[in-house]
Amino acid sequence: MEQPELRQRVGAVLAVEESANSIERWAEVERLTDELQAELQATPGTQCPDIVNHYLDDPEIRARDERYAAQQRERVRRFVQTGQYSDGASVSLWTVAGAVIVVVGLVVWLAL
Repeated sequence: MEQPELRQRVGAVLAVEESANSIERWAEVERLTDELQAELQATPGTQCPDIVNHYLDDPEIRARDERYAAQQRERVRRFVQTGQYSDGASVSLWTVAGAVIVVVGLVVWLAL
């Protein structure tokens, strides 16, 4: 499956999910995700980002946890709209600065 088709299919699932507020709609989300996962498994060589794999694996979790759902939908929406995604965890600038300060402090302490 090519990226444009994958983005379209995931976008269709996302559209149904964002209107999901009943058991019937969540059942439709699960049906669509199961169908897409089966097609992805049957099509070797398809490049599927981790965020899409997680999204397709977790509809029942998103149905129960709105905070988790919002986070996943935001990442998947970016992929659907732009084709861009980040499978890695982002590290804040403050975390990096703190680590640098600790390392520099340790080096200075050992040098004295």
